[in-house]
Order: sequence, then structure tokens, then C-alpha cells
Amino acid sequence: MKKLSTLLLLAIVMLCSLPASAQFKYGLEAGLNLSKMSMSKDIVSSDNRAGWFVGPKVQFGIPLAGLAVDGALLYSQKYMALDSTDDGVTETSRKTMPNIEIPVNLKWNFGFSSLVGVYLATGPQWSWYLGGKKISFDGENIGLLETSNFSWNVGAGINAFKHLQLGVTYNIACGKTGELNGLWDTAEKIKLRNNTWQVRLAYMF
Repeated sequence: MKKLSTLLLLAIVMLCSLPASAQFKYGLEAGLNLSKMSMSKDIVSSDNRAGWFVGPKVQFGIPLAGLAVDGALLYSQKYMALDSTDDGVTETSRKTMPNIEIPVNLKWNFGFSSLVGVYLATGPQWSWYLGGKKISFDGENIGLLETSNFSWNVGAGINAFKHLQLGVTYNIACGKTGELNGLWDTAEKIKLRNNTWQVRLAYMF
């Protein structure tokens, strides 16, 4: 993963060295999160939860090469829902997870016409958690969330009318999002990873 980050930074440097043909755009991006918490041990279940994100976005591209680098500063709202069933009774713990996220993506643009095209995108994302770190279940503290996370994005979308970008991104957690303490007669700590599908819409000026 460090090698991929290095390659992306080199691509940014190469783009910056060609200002004559480069295009700079800025805009606003918003969308929906669909998160699912995966666990290192199958003791409790985690449901998909819908959230949202919004924030400013910039893009720096070379039209002739079809390449661009974009970045955003997003406020992102995600949720965690843990369910446990014992003797037919299901207990649920839900937690709101606000984050500041900075995704940086390398994009390949393919135009079908002057008005419509598609793109592929991939790149790293850094996140900082803004909420309480403790995870509670049935009135007890059972774990902690990390204050920062690194993840990787892969996605695709549509460029339309020179201003609109509509896409889908899968955000893959590269480290643990949090950790549950030893529960349910096991001393093993349970690692949590929060992978997220995102539907995003941006308007670029």
C-alpha cells in the first residue's frame, strides 16, 4: 500500500510539472454512505447502515492524457449497528460515527462526446474520527474506536455536461476501525473494519 501511495504522489508531481495544458476545477461533492462493519470473529452481526457526506472538492487534470488528480475535504456521517441474539432475544447497539475524510484519487477519463464520458478512479483516503471512542453494548463499554484510519478507494462514474460527476466508490479499510474486548467467553480481542460503498455527486465549476 505504501508503494501505491508513492506512485500516486509521483503522478501528482508529474501533473504539476505541466501547467500549460492542465485544467483546474473546484466544486462541491455530496453523497450517501452504505457501511458494513466486518469482524475478525463471527460473534455478533453488523447491519448495513446508510449515512451521508458533503464537502468541497478540487480537480487538476491534463485533457490530452485523460488523467486527473482530485481531492476533497469531506464531513462524513457513518453508523455502526451491532446485533447479538441470546435465547431468542436480540439486542442491538447503534453508534453514530462522524468523520473528517480526505480522499485523493487518480482518475482516468474516457469521453464518448463533448458532453458525456466515464471515468475510473483509485487512491488513498485519510479519515479522522470526531465522536466518542467507547463502544457500548447493553449498558457496558465493550471496546474502542480508532481516532484515525487509512483506507483505499476504487470507483467509477460518469462525467456529464462538463460540470457534473456521478459515481460509485468502494472504500476499503486498510487497518482496523476499532476493537472489541474479550466477549462471550472468549479472551480474544475482535478487530473491526468498516468498509463502505459510496454513491457520490459533484458539481464542478
